[in-house]
Amino acid sequence: MAPIRLFRLNYLPQSVKLGRWATLRQTVHCETAADAYNARPSHNIDGSMSALLIRALFAITLAFCPVLASAQGLRVVARVNDDAITDFDLSQRVILAIRTTNQTDSPELRKRLAPQILQQMIDERLQIQDAKKLGLRATEGEITQRVGEIERSAGLAPGQFKQYLQGIGVPYEIATQQIESSIAWLKIVRRRIRPQVDVSDTEVDDTLARMRGNIGKTEARVGEIFIPIDRNDQADEARRSVDRIVEQIRRGAPFPPLAQQFSRGATAQNGGDLGWVLPGTLDPVLDAAIDKMAVRTVSDPIRTTAGWHILYVVDKRPFASSRPDDIRLNLVQMTLALPVNASTGELEQATAEARKAMSGVRQCADLHAQARLLKGATSGDLTNVRVGDLASNRQMYDEIPKLPVGAAAGPFRVAEGLQVVSLCSKEGTNGLPTRDSISQQLLLQKLEAAGRRYMRDLRRTATIDVKP
Repeated sequence: MAPIRLFRLNYLPQSVKLGRWATLRQTVHCETAADAYNARPSHNIDGSMSALLIRALFAITLAFCPVLASAQGLRVVARVNDDAITDFDLSQRVILAIRTTNQTDSPELRKRLAPQILQQMIDERLQIQDAKKLGLRATEGEITQRVGEIERSAGLAPGQFKQYLQGIGVPYEIATQQIESSIAWLKIVRRRIRPQVDVSDTEVDDTLARMRGNIGKTEARVGEIFIPIDRNDQADEARRSVDRIVEQIRRGAPFPPLAQQFSRGATAQNGGDLGWVLPGTLDPVLDAAIDKMAVRTVSDPIRTTAGWHILYVVDKRPFASSRPDDIRLNLVQMTLALPVNASTGELEQATAEARKAMSGVRQCADLHAQARLLKGATSGDLTNVRVGDLASNRQMYDEIPKLPVGAAAGPFRVAEGLQVVSLCSKEGTNGLPTRDSISQQLLLQKLEAAGRRYMRDLRRTATIDVKP
């Protein structure tokens, strides 16, 4: 069974990646019972199914349990416009955060985590409220479809994900509320943010020229945890937050799940992975820090005009050094759902359907079209896939990189079922990315910045009351 990753989306949509986990962002409303009670004024893994799902859950920005029908004993710890966050919500969120980041539970740790998680919840409430105001809330059909995708990605039969959550004491409603928020925020990005962002040919030309000038220089694979500062009076609290995160890292907590849990940058859903970064790509203060850092080290908190950053240097290498495993592939993937224990007849039927679909593929868009024609099939764009990351499936590793552009390979047997993959383009054969790849990267950078501004405006116009 393949590991799963529930979607956590901060500011940008993120494509599902081959052989990796998908993404989920969430936001939850408390029931009005708490308001009535407190209406007064006053922040790649293998193993068993259990291990895989627990690891999957750390990719979630974990939602809070719904407020109980009876508000007895609940205290409101924050109000976000008309929504209340209770102490029960916060305590459940903290417990789940500790469990899914594999930290040792203690009263001290819960106290340290609570302010970070509360601030994150506030942002999530703002997002779901904005989606509701714009008429962009997720439909039941969209939520059900996403649950099915999660189950297929984990090799679970329909309904098994709900059973698993119940088994570990996590209400099923938590996941569906997270999915609802994820879908709603993606709709906001598409309607309100994407139309305002564009990338010109001149910007691509300038970026490509800078890259040519960097050939032979050292680039670094960098992870980031980012805490924004929208107002000067937030600087101290943001610093305390990053100090608490650094302390957790120093105590042995792994960087990726902490980034997924606490970072408020667009890379959070990828464990904070910024990818390979060249000198001059980031803020000069961050560039200077990366240049001095050794591989596998974590920085102290670094302040920029945008906020606080924690950096993790995963690796370093000469830029544009051509290595076969480092070539990047842009792909389209079609998945035919099939249980792990499928019968021989089911496997043969799915294989025949997959091969029939492959026969109609001449370019990547054709595979999307074929997926729409097959009952139970899904498809997605897989961008910037490193050839070396395919090695866990030897058949994929041997066949996909050798495809001519537009051709399809497969079907490949994976935990989710059968997959067919079409090659759209290759990057890095000469050490430099393609113009399309550069344009996409610039677009994502602009969307991230625009998403941060959008969230900043939501915070500034909201009525947010955090109780001591």
